[in-house]
Amino acid sequence: MSDFAQAGLICTLQRLSDAHGDRIEAELCAHAAERPVTLVLPCHAADLAQPALARIVEEVGGAKFIREVIVSTNGLDDAAFARAGQLFAPLPQPHRILRTDTARAAESIERLCERAVEAGKGLNVWAAAGLVVAEARSAVVVTQDCDVASFRRENLARLCFAAVHPDLRYDFAKMYYSRATDRLYGRVSRLFLAPLLQALVRTAGHRPLLGYLQSFRYPLAGECAVRSELAGALPMHAGWGLEIGLVCECFRRTDPRRIAQVDGGSDYEHRHHPLGGESGALFRMSREIALALLPQLAEEGVPFDAPFLAALAASFERESREALRRFHHLALINGLTPAPEEEAATTFFARALAEAGREFLTAAAPIALPAWEQLIATRPSDVERFLAAVVAAP
Repeated sequence: MSDFAQAGLICTLQRLSDAHGDRIEAELCAHAAERPVTLVLPCHAADLAQPALARIVEEVGGAKFIREVIVSTNGLDDAAFARAGQLFAPLPQPHRILRTDTARAAESIERLCERAVEAGKGLNVWAAAGLVVAEARSAVVVTQDCDVASFRRENLARLCFAAVHPDLRYDFAKMYYSRATDRLYGRVSRLFLAPLLQALVRTAGHRPLLGYLQSFRYPLAGECAVRSELAGALPMHAGWGLEIGLVCECFRRTDPRRIAQVDGGSDYEHRHHPLGGESGALFRMSREIALALLPQLAEEGVPFDAPFLAALAASFERESREALRRFHHLALINGLTPAPEEEAATTFFARALAEAGREFLTAAAPIALPAWEQLIATRPSDVERFLAAVVAAP
């Protein structure tokens, strides 16, 4: 029997049946006329050659509930930018391709943010959101990762339905899904963030923000739908802290009852990063997630100091071992291939947490990119200059 439990602070919209896809899209198309939707595709140059992106373009082309598509890119030279234009040309929806890391864009970003900003997914999403907020033609912004080989339009429709349908109209909706094929994936969520949140509860006590974060089944998912006015009010992290930062900022700016998570189904196939070393993607990802999370909890009154971080590290070690045990049992009962690097991953993530803790105590926390509503109100000419720079063709 499908799970329909409502156990957390936010609403969970499970997929109880696969039989209603056509009805969902039909209703969504009708309501999107009143609440238009812009789809944001944050895209790195490496995504252009992958079959996943071609599938996404094909599926999105049939999504009549999408008013506009914004492809926000980094890592493209002029030739790659031209290829991107060819790849997205078949889309029937109006679409634009942004470049956030040209010299002109970097100069205007530094002027707008009063500091240099590293190009990446967070900057791509922030730039596209700024364009939507400034133009004020869409009511909902929805983001979709470009490395999902199993992408289906129905999943996107269900996510948009939560934000668009007049009986739902959630301010913020995040997708969740099972990261399992022949083995369990999603190591950063399973073996880093979930044990970290539980360790924080044990060391800092029950806090509203922690209870809220634990309500999400996949808080690091890149797919979300957000009301445009709320998107304009949200600071965003430029790096790997984007997702956890957005979830935390939504907690501060809207009632958790106006937040939902939507079941994206199973067999959700993302790009998988190797465990690597301390210069690899997973180490940087987990470290930046911690660096985005710790200041949020400090604002909630959690007293971060050296003794607290030592207690947190010890608690994280215990919670990681328990998570490792549970997921090993889950793999066994489902006949999944054992992942021998799982135990090494827990040690690896403990080092990332320790480094993030030291940096948090000795240096300023990462500065989030400013909210667009503030920039538009106080620096309209700089906003106009920035948007012109990222939209411009090479």
